Amino acid sequence: MLPIKEDNVSIRQIAGPIRKSPPGSISLSVLLCFIFLLSCQDRQKSEELKPADEKISVITTIAPLYSFTKSVAGDYAEVENLLPSGAEPHEYSLSPEDAIRISKARVVVTNGVGLETWLDKMLMEDKESDSPEKQIVVDSSSGVDIISNDPHIWLSPKNAVIQVKNIRDALIRADPANAERYAETAGDYVKRLELLDREIREVTGPLKRKEFVSLHSAFLYFAKDYGLKEAAVIQETPESEPTPRHMAEIMDVIKTRKIRVIFSEPGVPHKIVETLAKDLNLQVYSLDTLETGDVSAGWYEAKMRANLEVLKEAMNR
Repeated sequence: MLPIKEDNVSIRQIAGPIRKSPPGSISLSVLLCFIFLLSCQDRQKSEELKPADEKISVITTIAPLYSFTKSVAGDYAEVENLLPSGAEPHEYSLSPEDAIRISKARVVVTNGVGLETWLDKMLMEDKESDSPEKQIVVDSSSGVDIISNDPHIWLSPKNAVIQVKNIRDALIRADPANAERYAETAGDYVKRLELLDREIREVTGPLKRKEFVSLHSAFLYFAKDYGLKEAAVIQETPESEPTPRHMAEIMDVIKTRKIRVIFSEPGVPHKIVETLAKDLNLQVYSLDTLETGDVSAGWYEAKMRANLEVLKEAMNR
């Protein structure tokens, strides 16, 4: 049998005679190939238009981290916060139910800086592992210039930007199929945080007073970023009570520097604050540390702007 020449390529007949298709007809193999290509194209478009059916699970430890993570993840991940509203992160202890929730999460977002010591024993997986099977634990403080004895890094929008970028990177690592979406939403959120930073600078720049006394060291990062000074702290740690000597030093600072304001915290009644205010004719204002709350994607910015209004009133007295 003679070979058939087609486009200078020799094709040898191996399974019977070649049959010509009627004019205008399409062979079955060509039709099936065409349908297959169309289905692949439709599937690709469908995947681009909607999140993956199986979303990754993410658990955050405290309220601001939930707000950051939800703002980046959007509808492409299931995000939940570990601590219930009103829980104190400095004194929290894990329940068996908490342990189960954490173990099931693909990504665990922590604050770091020693805030979640109650979680350390449980997080034994290698954080640097590239294995997609292992849980990813995010220390969102990575890259932040840490101030000793103050884990409240999120109260600086500049630090919040760093935390958001760390969260973005972890989500991309856990869910590379949605990498572009996480990058885009994180970029949009960073712009919102940068706007918040500019708003705070516009208010804090011309403040009449720059020094204050606080219940405990929660606003050191905020003060550092915006030219303020925490002149004294009543509680050196959230669990401790001031000694008589420490109280005498605080009173001396208040009198010497003519401080007029003490910052307390919402829902934290404190007799020492009330006594100081009464004895030294001080005004008590409440600044939210944002450690806890009923959170949402925009919760962080709203709380920070509310704090800014309090600060503006207090420091212009």
